[in-house]
Amino acid sequence: MTLRPSFRFHFTATLTRSLARRAWPLAAAALTGLLLASPAQAQETDTTFVRLLRKNTFALTASGTTMAGPGWDKLRQDIQQSPLVLLGEDHGMAQIPGFAQAVAQVLQPAVYVAEIDKYQAQDLNRLAAQPGLPTAYNRQYSMGLSFYSWAEEFELARALRAQNVPIVGIDQVSLLATGSLFDRMATQTKNKSAKAYLRSRAAAYQAQDNATIAKGTNNFSIYQRPTALDSLRRLTQKEGPLVQQMVRDFALSSEIYALNKTQGLKSHQLRINSMKRSLLESLPAYSQPGQPLPKMLFKFGALHIGRGASLLAGVFDVGNLALNLADVHDQKSLHIFIIGKQGAKAGPNGAAQYSNNDEKMLQPFLAATPTTGPWQVFDLRPLRRALLNERLKVSNQPLATVLLDYDYVVIIPETTASRSY
Repeated sequence: MTLRPSFRFHFTATLTRSLARRAWPLAAAALTGLLLASPAQAQETDTTFVRLLRKNTFALTASGTTMAGPGWDKLRQDIQQSPLVLLGEDHGMAQIPGFAQAVAQVLQPAVYVAEIDKYQAQDLNRLAAQPGLPTAYNRQYSMGLSFYSWAEEFELARALRAQNVPIVGIDQVSLLATGSLFDRMATQTKNKSAKAYLRSRAAAYQAQDNATIAKGTNNFSIYQRPTALDSLRRLTQKEGPLVQQMVRDFALSSEIYALNKTQGLKSHQLRINSMKRSLLESLPAYSQPGQPLPKMLFKFGALHIGRGASLLAGVFDVGNLALNLADVHDQKSLHIFIIGKQGAKAGPNGAAQYSNNDEKMLQPFLAATPTTGPWQVFDLRPLRRALLNERLKVSNQPLATVLLDYDYVVIIPETTASRSY
């Protein structure tokens, strides 16, 4: 299957719970890795595969943020030995932020890298240090914190801030953050008429995005005509460096979103390039030249954190950059794919039931996970070594990519949906 030009918007749409229902099927297709799929068997029957799978499957018992059992013992040992830990998830599942908290308690990261933009991260750092949920902020900027507009995700952010862990966002400006970004621009703008104009635009764009969410359409305010972006540049050309940077970030994001309508692959590649640049630009604040990398915890959609060419059109994503950074410093990175087998998750229009039982890229792991009981932890590294040494045959190309890209797969038998606040 080839990547459809409209995919970039649809994939981004899965990052929030309130976007158009038509976004969901394409995003689900991407998550399953069908973009790289060749005809595949429903179940791998190679005896080496079956033997290694059984030998490297471990149970994990989860209760909130408390993890136990041989699966957790195995993970904990590797987390302690890996300064860079990357969690790749299927968004909207309430159990995953608790797992991330448990990982953070073991890792004790110096920084948390999130799939949000840097301006959202600034707000999240501030709000997570305050008591209570940021309901007033969410009323003003609906879904303005992306995933962290869900209660469980925000509690993860609060727990990280309680450990004095800074939250760093490296994504492009969010589809739903135009209103808050223009308010931020206005606050930093010195010229009174420009300040008033930016305030009025912030209110208008927020109203437009709220209506778009309610109607389930794709009329978001971040889609700006080139002439409108030029006008914004002229309006702010005499402002300080902070405003200038906001304008550049907004213009780039607008162009990436617009490009998706005609060139989906190029749009996606530009987004990934931007995230990798942002990660590199963020590192000097937390590391010293000639010193090891600080401990870092990443949590992104699973497609982003693979070691090599990703399940999405073979793009080398953030996970590959993290692996290379660790290699340069003679350190280790750990790449964990965590997903539910079935249950409920937050999606474009609130909570929805789902089943991943037919997903080809994870089929052997899903089949080995009962519908109730403990989580299942699969150590993929022995299977990867066998595959690379040609002692293992895998007919399912997405499954082979999973073996190459991730160190562990964690399957939750049944999930509940993340809650709004």
